[in-house]
Amino acid sequence: MSVFRSGDQPPSWCELTGFEFIDLADQHLPMPVTAEKQRLLVTRGSCRLTSAKGAQVLSEGQFLDMEGTDRPFTADAGDGTAQVLVFYGRWGNELGGCGVFKLAPDTPVPVKGDPVGYPKSTNFDSHYHDCDEYWVIIEGAGTVVVGLHSFEVEVGDCIAIGMGHHHDLPEVRSDVKGAYFETTLQGRKRFGHLWEHTHGPADVRPERI
Repeated sequence: MSVFRSGDQPPSWCELTGFEFIDLADQHLPMPVTAEKQRLLVTRGSCRLTSAKGAQVLSEGQFLDMEGTDRPFTADAGDGTAQVLVFYGRWGNELGGCGVFKLAPDTPVPVKGDPVGYPKSTNFDSHYHDCDEYWVIIEGAGTVVVGLHSFEVEVGDCIAIGMGHHHDLPEVRSDVKGAYFETTLQGRKRFGHLWEHTHGPADVRPERI
């Protein structure tokens, strides 16, 4: 596991090499392609992304991969405001999920996810993936657990979670809104939340901590 912020150097094993938040308004803002792979995710409002292929409107939770062959890109929020999160990296072609999640205090669901031995005050489930995953905290603050490690996160933190490592967001200090990006599927290449009681033992990559 690792926690880093925009502008920091992620660990060498990460397929994500960087990220940044960009606020949009009614003016067209240039969106240069500067990485091998680049994905734009809308985290608030609606964004119009214009490229050599034309224009597409994306709403909160929707994303688009910015191919270098489609340059130049510009983005705007029409007559409103919006926020986008741009991921930079070197991931492969078979990917897991990507989007926005929200989490507030709630009653834990005991039959969901793998059993845990730490306090929980959310209904988020302890699970693992057949890929690396990255969470970026957009709003709020809380406690993240990855494997045997527990740490506090806040707005602007990116949590890098290695393939096969169980992870959870068991407690929030204020309602959390976050982005998630599951990168290259490996091993059995299953997608979604995986639980040992249902899907069997995790394929843990020990070097990704």
